[in-house]
Amino acid sequence: MSSFTTPAQLTVENTTILQEIEALGKLELVRYKFKEVIEAEEIAKRYFDLGYFYIPGGQDQKALLIAKGEAVACIDLMKIEKEDIIFSGDTIQINMPGPELCYYKVDLNKSSFYDLQTSKDKKKAAEFIDMIYAKAETQMKEAALESGILVDAEKMSGRVLTPFLSNLTDKTVILHFKTIPDKVILQKR
Repeated sequence: MSSFTTPAQLTVENTTILQEIEALGKLELVRYKFKEVIEAEEIAKRYFDLGYFYIPGGQDQKALLIAKGEAVACIDLMKIEKEDIIFSGDTIQINMPGPELCYYKVDLNKSSFYDLQTSKDKKKAAEFIDMIYAKAETQMKEAALESGILVDAEKMSGRVLTPFLSNLTDKTVILHFKTIPDKVILQKR
């Protein structure tokens, strides 16, 4: 090492603060994985446009995002009340809460932009990119619901919970589910 060079230094300080603890009783049952292509184009406002000659009000933006992500359906076991469990001889009947979409998200590490052209204004560029990611997440949510993730979660809960509870109690277990509204299952069909 030469006496004329100084090694690079990196100093990192951080503080982590626990803000909230939340009790969860959700049993995740089904995960759908998605790959989605999102094309977006935002044409900047034109102040003066005569065909080939115009004075732009801003820079056009466009992007092609290949987004990968997932949606997960679950049942919230915390919603089961004492009245929902009915004992009758060697049978237990449980009125289960309806399945719900626990979460849906785009995996930023597995998603990639192609042909990304953004404004030179960093704030506008960031807003444009955020809008594309938000659109991808919304599309994943809608695709999961349209594909029947809630119905699959209900079926899977019967396959998982019925044998588990039967073995635990040594009784026959029958699960009844609150119905899933048709408008949730059949959105945009």
